[in-house]
Amino acid sequence: MGEFNFNAKVVRGAGRGKGMGFPTANLDAVDVDLNHGVYLVQVEVLGREYKGLLFFGPKETFGEPVSLEIFIQDLANDIYGETVAVRTIKKIRDIKKFNDPRELKKQIECDVRENLS
Repeated sequence: MGEFNFNAKVVRGAGRGKGMGFPTANLDAVDVDLNHGVYLVQVEVLGREYKGLLFFGPKETFGEPVSLEIFIQDLANDIYGETVAVRTIKKIRDIKKFNDPRELKKQIECDVRENLS
């Protein structure tokens, strides 16, 4: 997969990621020309660049429709309403359905450790 760039606005989500210890920025675009999956990305917001993990696809574990959201490493600011510029670096994995949120959290911890450390 080659590099893919897009801009999107941060909108409020359900807050589930924050509850699991991985707050995500939910994005208002779900029509990006990108295969569903989890990606390592570079994100520019508020004039700074960060590494992050992008999730794009249906939330299988929760039986919910397609979502586009990013866990941005080391971002402490509230960025609701901000526009982010996203550049994909590589696809990490396909989307999986987990038996429960604990299994999902373990996978996210693994994704972060292997790709953002």
